[in-house]
Amino acid sequence: MLVAIFQILYLIVFFIMLLMSAFVIFHIVFYSYNAFSKLVMLSIFVPVAAVLLFTNFILFMQIPLSEVLPKISI
Repeated sequence: MLVAIFQILYLIVFFIMLLMSAFVIFHIVFYSYNAFSKLVMLSIFVPVAAVLLFTNFILFMQIPLSEVLPKISI
C-alpha cells in the first residue's frame, strides 16, 4: 500500500516536471528575440530536459521500494 502511494506521488511530481518543461519550451518558442536564439535554446533545452527526465524516471523505477519501505498491515 505504501509503495503504491509513493509511486503515485512520484508520477504526480513527474507530470508536474513535464508541465514545467512544456512551459519553458512554450516561452522559448513564442518569446525569443530572434529565430537563431530560438533554435539554439531549443537545441540545448529539449535534449537536456529529455535526458534528465528519462534518467530520473529510470532510476526511480530501479529503487526496490518494497524492500526500502516497511510493510504496514492494517
